[in-house]
Amino acid sequence: MVTAAGRGEGASILSRAMRRLLLTVGMLLMGMALVGGAAVSLVGTSLLPLDQEVGTHASAAGAVLGIGLMAAAFNPSANIGWVRAGILYGFVVLAFEAGSYYLWRAPFHIGPVFFGLAFSLLLIATYPERRQLVPPAPDRKGSAARQMPPAVPKAATITVAKPTGGDIEAAKKEED
Repeated sequence: MVTAAGRGEGASILSRAMRRLLLTVGMLLMGMALVGGAAVSLVGTSLLPLDQEVGTHASAAGAVLGIGLMAAAFNPSANIGWVRAGILYGFVVLAFEAGSYYLWRAPFHIGPVFFGLAFSLLLIATYPERRQLVPPAPDRKGSAARQMPPAVPKAATITVAKPTGGDIEAAKKEED
């Protein structure tokens, strides 16, 4: 971001505290809207529960995303996965609406697209460490893989003391 002084990434129009507040409020509002939409969709799918026929429940999925976003809103930096999911939501809604329109000639609903993209952009704009939103891609040499901790812990070394003559005699007495 370029400021009036011409510096990049330094100061910004909004203070860090204001961006943090906007991020929290945005995540809470997005989460509440998703939970509300999930609750309303229960009535709509009760006549034709196609999602339940294939083993999923769209209302429950929407509610989980909304609840996760609301819970993560209080400490977004520690819950970056939920922030990424909230950002992804806007682009997935756009893809679903465009796909429905072009494949099935269904009407294009601008409301969900506007809501999803607006909140996705809000989460991107207000997240304190934007570079962390995109995980680093491993290069061909595997340098990113070397930075990751090993998946399996190293085997512990166990040293066994060699029994002495007194230990053997004590063990024989215990057997008797």
